[in-house]
Amino acid sequence: MFDKWFEELAVGDTRSFAGVTVTEAHVVGFAGVTGDNYPLHMDAEYATTTVFGQRVAHGLLVLSLGAGLVPMTPGIVAALLGMEEVRFVAPVFIGDTVHPEMEVLETTARGDGPGRVRVAERILNQRGEPVVTAVINVLVNRRGAGDGG
Repeated sequence: MFDKWFEELAVGDTRSFAGVTVTEAHVVGFAGVTGDNYPLHMDAEYATTTVFGQRVAHGLLVLSLGAGLVPMTPGIVAALLGMEEVRFVAPVFIGDTVHPEMEVLETTARGDGPGRVRVAERILNQRGEPVVTAVINVLVNRRGAGDGG
């Protein structure tokens, strides 16, 4: 989505992106960066006593992985304005593969400058089941406005 200029995006446009397999390194690295060492994510023995029966990847890790899988051409995205309705709807386990899908919900022109784009994101696991859903609001440049020309 964010490799297209504002005027190239239309309501209803959809895209699916490549996936990544969640690894132990992802979980441990995320915990190290954020300080989120909650036992459900970090303690295999504890996790076996939970409803999940095994360690679960951090929801924000999965959301971040989804963001990293969406191509962004430099100069096109002016700013991330925020996220709404973020839901962690199913657990993601080490070894699961996740990938994002997006749909343009709304485009709002703002004079001659960047326009606001509302996008629905679903991050799916290898079985096609949604694990994270969100609505993302992004400020997207018009052709020529953010590309140095």
